[in-house]
Amino acid sequence: MSDFVNPYTKFAYAYDVMMENVDYVRWAEYVDDLFALYNYHPKRVLNIACGTGSIDILLAQKGYEMFGIDLAFEMLALAKKKAERRGVKLNLWQQDMRELTVSKPFDAILCLYDSINYMTTEKDLKTVFIRASEALVPKGMFIFDVTTERNIIKHFHMKTFAESNKDFSYIWKNLYVPKDKLCKTILTFFLKEGDCYKKYDEYHVQKIFSVDQVKDLLNEAGFKLLSSFDAFTFNKCGRSSDRINFTAVKKT
Repeated sequence: MSDFVNPYTKFAYAYDVMMENVDYVRWAEYVDDLFALYNYHPKRVLNIACGTGSIDILLAQKGYEMFGIDLAFEMLALAKKKAERRGVKLNLWQQDMRELTVSKPFDAILCLYDSINYMTTEKDLKTVFIRASEALVPKGMFIFDVTTERNIIKHFHMKTFAESNKDFSYIWKNLYVPKDKLCKTILTFFLKEGDCYKKYDEYHVQKIFSVDQVKDLLNEAGFKLLSSFDAFTFNKCGRSSDRINFTAVKKT
């Protein structure tokens, strides 16, 4: 028998091991390059859905004053520990991106690694965009990415991944529902607790949005879209894109 828990509550403890193939250095450099591309020099940067803080730490080391929010307290706790070990200051707090409120506006906001896809309705996505706009200075920059239907079908649909080591094991099952544009995932973890392993399940759902949907909602939320690039490049996105990076600027 297993316990169902909220997304990223148990995933947090395995996250960095499971994502060790992710090139966070490249990702941080790409964000830095996007700022440079538009001759924008932000100081205070907020990362919404910051996770365990890997990108935040790298950007802080580049001189940005980094802030981060995440819905999962467990992810934030790990981010804090990682930052302390590296001697980096991160300003972190727990918050739902749909309820983002800040006491002082930011120069730039990030939302990376398809965190946006966790918004499963246009209403929720528009709410996030509005909250981001309200949390930015005039002409502040918003950088985020989305995973694409091509990526989900090619790499995840009807696929199961599994791994085992001394501290945990996991089984990762995926199903894409084309008519709903939803990728449904069940992550089963076996975590070592004392002398035993306990089973936990997490249910994750991600929504695929078209480029036109994103553009329209950004405009309605008060943003001007600057670019929609094939991720990690400065090339316009297309049908072969697995990940699309959007850069937008607050209109006023």
